[in-house]
Order: sequence, then structure tokens, then C-alpha cells
Amino acid sequence: MASASDIAKALFGVIGNNDDEATVKHWLESGFPPLNNASSNSWSGCFPVGRMIEIAGPPSSGKTAIATRAMAAAQELGGIAGFMDHERSFSLKLAPRLGLDTTPGRLVYRKPETFEQSIAIFATAVRTIREKKLIPADAPICWVWDSLAAMTPHAILYDEKGNLRAIDKRNMKDKLELAVCTSTHFPSVAQITEDYGVCSIFLNQMRNKIGVSFGDPRKTTGGDAPEFYFSQRLWLSASQIKVGTEVVGMEVTGGFRKNKVNRPFQTAKWRFMFQPDGTGRFDRERSLVEFLNEQGLLETMTVDDKGKPKEVKKGHVLWEGKQIGREALARQIEAEGEAGFKKLTALLPPEYQAPIAAEVDISTDEPETDVQEAA
Repeated sequence: MASASDIAKALFGVIGNNDDEATVKHWLESGFPPLNNASSNSWSGCFPVGRMIEIAGPPSSGKTAIATRAMAAAQELGGIAGFMDHERSFSLKLAPRLGLDTTPGRLVYRKPETFEQSIAIFATAVRTIREKKLIPADAPICWVWDSLAAMTPHAILYDEKGNLRAIDKRNMKDKLELAVCTSTHFPSVAQITEDYGVCSIFLNQMRNKIGVSFGDPRKTTGGDAPEFYFSQRLWLSASQIKVGTEVVGMEVTGGFRKNKVNRPFQTAKWRFMFQPDGTGRFDRERSLVEFLNEQGLLETMTVDDKGKPKEVKKGHVLWEGKQIGREALARQIEAEGEAGFKKLTALLPPEYQAPIAAEVDISTDEPETDVQEAA
């Protein structure tokens, strides 16, 4: 019987050596350490380069803003970003306020007509970038599709002869075309993503399964294929933040329904605030203050006049020897810029493990849909 080394030598001459493992070498920063940690088990680095990712959630939950932050992170590392605007709603004027450089050559912005055209543009662009060495070999590419639900298959718009189909000629069968497209094209998208060092992010819309009485009724569009090809599926849920009767923002909870690069079902929570100019802003300062407070990492005990310990006022913490409200602390940190934010991140534990969203009893045969997300 041949040894392992003899077998390896024999096969090497016929089929070549083993390929390198598809490991994640680069991560794109989200800007919010708890979200980074839930994704990668690290306080820095959230979105894996070389993998396909889904970000899904309700309207106004900040999906596009998260993706914009990922594109900006790729640019900061010397890379290029691409945005396929299938929903026709991306603002090139407002995006720079989230850190994105919209200069042509730094950002590829297109509004493809069909699903197939969008994938073709992506494949051609990333191959050209890498083969012509337009950016350093280790610089990432971040490509975003907004959204998978809005990517119209060619067969819906055109007939077999290439003629535009009349709207009244469309039928129920057309509803299956998107699932056919993902099943057909996602295998090649996954290969291109890994081969050319791309972080491919598909934003997606939520739907509710009819007749589901137990478990999470939510689902996303695109058929069954996407959930297998996505290495991460970040699902968002949100509740309104009000000042009086005015809605000023959303408190967003992001849960990793699937994560092939870290432990799944971990969550993070942050505030996404609406701005007067129409943009949204991650209130990372208040969000991190709340996180640190929930984890008991901010001091909440002081001493009275007699030197006895006592709790600080409700809604306050002890910061640099003084009691201060959590919102006031967040705004103070914001005014101090990155130096102030580093004061907060310095309080994060070195090896923090984000909590699991739900415990699963593996001794039962209950289906996966019975697992409740923290979101």
C-alpha cells in the first residue's frame, strides 16, 4: 500500500498539487466595534474580503449606509468600490458624508437594466482591475448590489427574440425567474469574488412566509440558492427612536443568521439617526456608550459626602471622575473626534465573545426555523 507522500507525488504529476485554502486575509471595517466582533470575533474588521455577504432588513434600517461604510473602508485600504443601483435610489451627493469617495475610478457606479448585465459588468470590471494591476495586489475591492430583490432578470423584460415584452404578457412564471438567475449565476459570482479579492455585498428585502405560526416568519428574495452561497447573512430589525412624536432615528439590531467565518447567531445593536439633510448617521458614540454600560464596563458607582459608595443618577455614568448623562457623554466623545472615541474603545475587553442570540437544544429534532433570533 502506497504512503501518503507517494500518493501525493503520483497525483501531482496528473492533477497538480492541492490548492490553497480559501481563507479570509482582509476584513473591511464597519466603524462599530461590537458589530465587528459579532462578525469576525475581533474589535476591528467586519466584512470578509473574498466572500459573498447578504445584508437584509426593513426599510430605513441603514442597509445602504452599512454597505457604504464597507465601500469606504475598501477605498481607505487603497482599493476600489462598485455600486450597482438597481433600486435607483443611491445618492452620490450624500454618500461622501458617510466617507465614500465618489470620484470615477475610485467608485464604479452603474444602473444596470437586468440581472445578467449587472453580473457581466461586475465580472469585467474586477478582472480588468486585477489583470491590469490598477490597484495594489493586496488592496480590496468592495462591490455592492442594491438590491437583489430589484435585479430584474432578462427573461422578464425581453422575449426569446430579444424583443421587449409587453407588461400585460407577463405571468406567474416570471416570479421564478429571479431564483433561476441566482441559481445560474451565483456559482460564478462566488468564484470571481474569491479569485479576485472582492467583498461582494448583496442588499436584500424582507418578506414574510405565509402561515408560519412558530419561529421567525421572515425570508429574503432570490430563491434558495443565495442562502448557500452567502458566507454571511446579516439580518436587521429596527425600532423607532422618538423625541416627542417625531421619529429621529432607529435602534437597529443586527444578527448574523449565517456566518461561515465566525460563530453564527451573534448580534450587535446600534443607533442610526436621521439627519436634516436627508442622510442617516451611525451614532457610534452613543451606541458604544450603551454597549459598554450594558456590559458593566462604565463606572456607575461614586461616593457620597461621607465616603460611602452610592450609585450615580439614573441614566448617568462616572466619566473622568464626574457624573455625566450617557447622551452628554456621547456628544462629548463626538466633539473630541477619534481621540475621544479611542477612550471608549480602550475599555473594550481584549478577548470579548459576543453573546449567542439563542440557545439550541441539540438533543431534539426541532427544525432550524424554531431558533429565535435576538433581532
